[in-house]
Amino acid sequence: MRPLPLPRPAPLLQLQRLAGGLLGAVLGYGLTSRLPEVPASLLGALALAATAQVSRRTVDPLRWWGLLGAATGSVLGTAAVLASRLQASAPTGDVTGRALTLGCFALAGGLAGRRLSRDARLGGGHPPRDLLRSASALTTGIFAVLVTLTFLHSGLDPARAFSSRLSTSLTILVTAIAVPGWLIHLLDQPPLRSPHPQPDADR
Repeated sequence: MRPLPLPRPAPLLQLQRLAGGLLGAVLGYGLTSRLPEVPASLLGALALAATAQVSRRTVDPLRWWGLLGAATGSVLGTAAVLASRLQASAPTGDVTGRALTLGCFALAGGLAGRRLSRDARLGGGHPPRDLLRSASALTTGIFAVLVTLTFLHSGLDPARAFSSRLSTSLTILVTAIAVPGWLIHLLDQPPLRSPHPQPDADR
């Protein structure tokens, strides 16, 4: 029988979570924000789908938060690329690029929804609600840091404009991820068993 692992001290555990999330977010955002729109979308969608696939099997907090940080950073990096692209292009231009971006994230959202739905039935590991709650909190934190850094670098008005564009593009991407993911989750539920018919009392 394998010995039970010794509990980690709380400060060390928090430090591992912080380091994993920070390193993953910097890596994900740094890569996707420097790519063109379609490659950034492909990389962000791959990071999101891969995180959903392996998150349940990853127990170490440094690796788990690193994966989560890479996924959220990639989504935010793609949102920043999309915001810059939409600002620079004509309102009706580059429909193909926008469709590919939404298609990549819709596919990743469907795969993630299917995996999280099955993980919820299997139990063990990190519950899907923990993954979603942690990803939401990490996305909010990275968003705030990016806006703050823009304010320090360029001032209030550019930071306000960047925040508005990033919030809009992030809302679009999250919708493209969440809607297929939720639909796949609903369709992947096992059918409810009908209760056995009760014998007629009058017979």
